[in-house]
Amino acid sequence: MRDDVGQLGADANASPVHSRPRGMVDWRTIPGKGRGVIATRACVQGTELERSPVIIVPASHLLEKDEGLTVLEEYLLYWSEEEGRELAMGEGLLMIYNHSATPSVEFETGPEPDTMSVIALRDIEAGEELTYDYGVALWFTATSAEV
Repeated sequence: MRDDVGQLGADANASPVHSRPRGMVDWRTIPGKGRGVIATRACVQGTELERSPVIIVPASHLLEKDEGLTVLEEYLLYWSEEEGRELAMGEGLLMIYNHSATPSVEFETGPEPDTMSVIALRDIEAGEELTYDYGVALWFTATSAEV
């Protein structure tokens, strides 16, 4: 397996393939929280743990209604200020990382177009739950570990 940048197939016009993390994360039931993401092995600060594609969602596609967010809207991420590319729905495990005011990971855009990477903010132990700061007013009651 190559770890450097290669080409998809023999097509010289194909997008470059960047080395992607494999087998670094899994999901589990987290007591008191529901589903969550864990590290499958120890890693150091700065490690890319997951990279997943995103589905771009224009803000104009959101429903206008008086009550709170729909279930799907609860999982949308801010993407950009560009019209028609304001929000994104993450694929992979991106949508089941739990919130923490003291997160262990952060989400970054790229490095490939329309992808998001999960980066360790500190050294992480194998089996540890991975959390990120949602960065918005929470729409749920946080547990003592999440505040």
